[in-house]
Amino acid sequence: MSSEPFPTDNGSPAPAGVDTSTGELPEDALGLADVLPEVLDRLDSVEELAANLFEELTSYPAGGPWFWKELKPEQRKELWAELDTFVVWLQNRILRHWSNSEGWIPACWYRHPDAVELLTALMVAHKAAYGAKSKKPSFELTEWFSRALWPTMETFKQRSTFKYCLENQSHADSNSQGLELRTESEDFEAFVDEETTNAGGQTENRAEPADA
Repeated sequence: MSSEPFPTDNGSPAPAGVDTSTGELPEDALGLADVLPEVLDRLDSVEELAANLFEELTSYPAGGPWFWKELKPEQRKELWAELDTFVVWLQNRILRHWSNSEGWIPACWYRHPDAVELLTALMVAHKAAYGAKSKKPSFELTEWFSRALWPTMETFKQRSTFKYCLENQSHADSNSQGLELRTESEDFEAFVDEETTNAGGQTENRAEPADA
């Protein structure tokens, strides 16, 4: 004797997997209740990510909200405040406990343009590692230390970025400002004109292969 399909409220056949005699879901389907909170948590993360992405695309330049060169004055002011909070936390929470003071960040850090760019990148990496909403263990936090923090601080040490400021306990301008390049110099423009003209001429005047 064949059993009739278990009807739903609207009279249509029951969904696949439903016991047609009792209308109950199989036991393995009941496990959905265990993973549902995690799914909802991920959906919240996606919604937040989409909202942040929309804000960045509409409010910030192509380089993003951390591209100093392209930020408007008000945006720069906000980024300065955020970066200051991060640097103070970094120095007080982690770096000040190093016995070697060469790994510290002095109070005049914001007067070092190269350091500002590197510290901004370090802050953004920290936001990426610690800002994601996830309850699953991962290596993201340890990777921030090993791949971001330690290499950045080693760069400051090798390049003596803060060496004189830390020694003098005050900001000290570098004795050498280094070589400064300028975009679109006369020599560069002349080179580009010659290079592109010659390249075009070589293509146009390429000799035809001799007949066999």
